[in-house]
Amino acid sequence: MNAVKEGFELLDSLGISREVQQLFSTGLREDASGRLIADYRDEKGRVVDQEILAVTKQKLSSCGILHFSPALPENVRTLYISDAIMHLIFMVQRKIGRIDFSYTAFLVSGARMNRELIENGMDQYPEGVKIYTLFGHSLIGRIRDCKVQHWVKGLDGSFRVAGNKVVALFKGREFWMEVGEFSLRNHCRQVGLRQTVSTCKPVDKNIDNFYSFS
Repeated sequence: MNAVKEGFELLDSLGISREVQQLFSTGLREDASGRLIADYRDEKGRVVDQEILAVTKQKLSSCGILHFSPALPENVRTLYISDAIMHLIFMVQRKIGRIDFSYTAFLVSGARMNRELIENGMDQYPEGVKIYTLFGHSLIGRIRDCKVQHWVKGLDGSFRVAGNKVVALFKGREFWMEVGEFSLRNHCRQVGLRQTVSTCKPVDKNIDNFYSFS
C-alpha cells in the first residue's frame, strides 16, 4: 500500500482525514492484518518496541523514541511531544482547520521517557522552536509535562506521591503540592522556573487525552 496516496484503512474507519494521514505516514506502517504499527528506536536506531493499533485495542510502547516531520528539520517551527502517536493524530485531526502543521515536528516517547533520547530528538530542530506536550490530564501526564520542561532547560528533577501530595525534588530542595493543584504552570511557579513549554490537552478535564476524546 502507498501510505501517502492511499491512506490507512484503519484511520479511514476512525474518521481521520487523508490530509492528516499524510502528515503521519512516515511514522506508521500497516501489516498484513490491517494493524497500524509505529516502530520506536534506541540511540543506535534499533527497533526496541512498537505502538500497535488494531480495531479492538491499542498497545503503547514502553521504551524507545519515534520522531518525524513533514518539513526539513531546519524549517520546523513547532514541536509536539507525546507518549503515543495516536494522541497526536487525533489532536491534529481536531485542529487541522485552525493550525498549519506544515512546519511541525512530532516526537513520541515510550513510557520510560528516556531523557537522552528526547533531548537528542529535540536537538535536531532550531533553537527557539515552540514546544507543546500532549501527555494528558492524568497525574503521570502532568509530571511528564514538567520533566520535559526541565530537560528543555538542561535541568532535571524527580517526583513522587505522598498521600494526596506531589513531592518534587528540584535543585536539592523538596517542593510539596496537592495532587489536584499540580500542573506544569503551578510547578514552575513553585520552584521559580520560567515556563517555556506549553501543554495541549482536551478542554474537558474528565477526558485524559485526544484519542479517548475522539
